[in-house]
Amino acid sequence: MNQQTTVRPAWREPMVWLVAGLPALGVIAGILIVVAAVRAGGADALSTQVRRTGQIQQENLAPDLAAARAGLVAELQLDAADGRLSLSLSGRDAVGAEQLQLRLIHSSQAQQDREITLQRSGARWIGQTAPAGTAAWTLRLQPPDGSWRLGGRLPAGAGAAQLQALWQP
Repeated sequence: MNQQTTVRPAWREPMVWLVAGLPALGVIAGILIVVAAVRAGGADALSTQVRRTGQIQQENLAPDLAAARAGLVAELQLDAADGRLSLSLSGRDAVGAEQLQLRLIHSSQAQQDREITLQRSGARWIGQTAPAGTAAWTLRLQPPDGSWRLGGRLPAGAGAAQLQALWQP
């Protein structure tokens, strides 16, 4: 009896592919996860100034309380086609500011956040931004000195939003 043994090359052995392939896939997947995390931008959905004590974060609520005490409420109109913004503000301290800062905070991508300066034009404040597209936005409105703050939500495709104090006393 003549027995002939054939030696197959290592790359044709299924066990070699398992031993080398699975760890290689793990390394590639890890690199892809790190790249996706770095490209995602900031981890916070809302970028607000907070004071950290231990593992507790405390946000300054004084601007929200000032807006609530003054009874400030705003209505924002957005022309989605050309990005024109028009804002009406009512309340005790509504007539003071010549400029207002409006932040449009993207729901998932911080690099798409926008900050618009609204200029007073009669009883309204007017501004311009790029067309909103199909994104939903979180809104923050305040004067340049930051003495009060209003917030709201502009759903995707909507042309108007209500802004009010986020914290009530």
